Amino acid sequence: MARVSSDRSRDVVLDSSFLMAVMERPTTWQDDITQAMGAHSFVLLQSVKTELERISTEGSRRARFASLGLELVRRWGIPVRPDKGGKPDDEMISFALLDRAAVATTDSELVSRLRALGLKTITLRDGRVSV
Repeated sequence: MARVSSDRSRDVVLDSSFLMAVMERPTTWQDDITQAMGAHSFVLLQSVKTELERISTEGSRRARFASLGLELVRRWGIPVRPDKGGKPDDEMISFALLDRAAVATTDSELVSRLRALGLKTITLRDGRVSV
């Protein structure tokens, strides 16, 4: 399991796009994040969980990956943190700014916004984690 407990650990906020991507194309993403970041803890914001729950009811192939992402969150005991109920991207940016957290996403628009703010971004390129 990639969660590492430590007083010096850094939160990694998971976006729905990232969870769905790693469910669709399994990789060594957990090990890659540990190697790149060291001690870390995954977190999910309530607005992202709500988004995954909505997508999971669509009855599509994408819905299956959203369901698998939710199952991973449950199985690993990833904490779901409350937020203000805004748009998931805005909530993740706010959380990252306040908590100095990294954000794991495959959403190119969100990646651009995060990088413009100088926030640590984790994404996938050619099936590998890129920080």
